[in-house]
Amino acid sequence: MPANPKKSKQKIPLSAAARWQRFLLAFFSVSLIAAGLLIDFLPNVDASSSRFLSGTLLKVGLVLGLAWVSAPQLERLGWQRIRGTLLVAIIIIVVLYAIRPKIGAIAAALLVGGSLVFSLVGWFRNLTQPPRR
Repeated sequence: MPANPKKSKQKIPLSAAARWQRFLLAFFSVSLIAAGLLIDFLPNVDASSSRFLSGTLLKVGLVLGLAWVSAPQLERLGWQRIRGTLLVAIIIIVVLYAIRPKIGAIAAALLVGGSLVFSLVGWFRNLTQPPRR
């Protein structure tokens, strides 16, 4: 009778920065969802303004919650490689998509198109340079 040892998943040790990122994602997600629910029940606020602000906070909170849940998988794919300006652009696109999906989709298309163009330009530039020794 062959033994079926369970394969143990190797956990990658988290750095202090990664722990803080996960904590902040969870904290802001819960905070924004709670604020969105609270604003929905405020008595002296115009109904349309309350609905808009509540919906926006709920959507952004859910997106941050999804980022918190998917953080381990994103780290395996190279979350740390997305730096500076690109990370800010992705966050802006996610927020735009949460508020106005059509504008968010247009901004995402521009980001993907621009990234593709600059990647191709960098690739061609590397092809035309003499080899390094």
